[in-house]
Amino acid sequence: MPGIGNTGDEAGEEPGDAAAAGAPLAGTALVVAVTVIALWIGLLAWLAFNADASDVTWSRLLVVLGSVEAVAFAAIGALLGTTMQRQRVADLTARTEAAESRADANATAALNGHRLAAAVQATRAPGSGSDTEQLSAEGRSGKDPLLELANRLFPD
Repeated sequence: MPGIGNTGDEAGEEPGDAAAAGAPLAGTALVVAVTVIALWIGLLAWLAFNADASDVTWSRLLVVLGSVEAVAFAAIGALLGTTMQRQRVADLTARTEAAESRADANATAALNGHRLAAAVQATRAPGSGSDTEQLSAEGRSGKDPLLELANRLFPD
């Protein structure tokens, strides 16, 4: 049942994220899993120590063992699965946070680039009133390379 005991307030999680994120077994589920595993191991030990039992007893116990074994393997899978999933989710969360951080930095850099281009276009455009002295031979030809670059990268 997703969302039970999870308000969704922690770190922007939606209700039910803890169950989907491989939360460890707890409460009744943990007790049942451990009990079934202990029963299976106990039954295996009893069979090992009572190898001289009659064929009828063995056949009945093997039927019981098969049933308990299926449930025990499911319990072991649940215990191990949640443990492994928790590590995978932690790794993916770290990767997601790093990607979001890079995306924020790239968005900031893009915004700053647009602002810089707008400033260059405003101050270096013909007729903007800026009489800056050109120190290079390129600048004397009437073309401003910085203005051309800003216009090419950020066209109006």
